[in-house]
Amino acid sequence: MAEEKNFENRVKQWLRSKGCYVVKYYGCGGTRAGVPDLLVCANGRFIGVEIKAEHGKLAPLQRSHLDKILTSGGAVTVLRPSEFDGFKKFIEEVLNDD
Repeated sequence: MAEEKNFENRVKQWLRSKGCYVVKYYGCGGTRAGVPDLLVCANGRFIGVEIKAEHGKLAPLQRSHLDKILTSGGAVTVLRPSEFDGFKKFIEEVLNDD
């Protein structure tokens, strides 16, 4: 769990350094379970980011929320440490898409 939290903090810091709006979603009493860990707005584009450790599994409820975001026109990713460089490239493309 600490690995996942440390990675999440790196992702949040990097996104904010690029000027993205980032909300960390805490699934706790009274809130919806399965919502992605990070809700991001980059250049007007909504992106749901589910942070996982390298071999972490996606729960069915998490998949359901990601599918709903896709259906409504947003973008989603299940982000693992080994995929961070590719994610950075994706965000850079979104930020430069004018």
